[in-house]
Amino acid sequence: MRLRRPARLPPLDVAVRPAERGDAQAVAEMAGAPGRGGGPPRFTAAAFLRDGFGGAPAFRALVAECGGEAVGYAVYCPGYDTDVAARGVWLADLYVRPAFRRRGAGRALLRALAARARADGGRWMVWSVLARNRAARRFYRRLARELPQLRLCAAFGPAFDALADAAGPGPTRPD
Repeated sequence: MRLRRPARLPPLDVAVRPAERGDAQAVAEMAGAPGRGGGPPRFTAAAFLRDGFGGAPAFRALVAECGGEAVGYAVYCPGYDTDVAARGVWLADLYVRPAFRRRGAGRALLRALAARARADGGRWMVWSVLARNRAARRFYRRLARELPQLRLCAAFGPAFDALADAAGPGPTRPD
C-alpha cells in the first residue's frame, strides 16, 4: 500500500531576515531537533555566536519568522566557482520546524537566500541532501535540479587530520 502525502496546508505569512545574536538559542534548538543526527548536538548557541559573528564569521544565516516566532533558518557560506567564474553560496543547512513545513517557510528561506546572493553578485546556490531524505529531495526538486554528474566528497575527523598532517609545516594564515 502506498502512503499518500498530506495535503498542502494554507501558506503562512513568513518573514525572512538576517540572523542576529539574539537568535542563537532558537537556531541551536532547531539544529538539535530530534531526528537530525546521532549524538548530542554540536551546533549550540555558543557555536552559533562564536562562528557566525565577530570579525571573520565562518557563515551567515537567515531566520524565517511567523508571528514573531523563529520557525526556520538557513546557514550559508559565500563561495566562488571557477567553472562559471562567478560568486554564489553554499547552503550548509536548512531547517523548518515540523509544524511549519509545507506552508512556505522553506521556500521563503531559499528565495531570500537566492535574492541575497544575487545582490552580492552571486549566480548560483549549491547544497547537498542525504539520499535517504526523500521528503527533502522532493521539496528541492520543485525549486532546483539534482546534478547526478556530481559526487560529494568529504573529509571529516581522522581523514581531515590525515590530509592536514600530510601537508607538513607550511605557511601560517595571518589573523
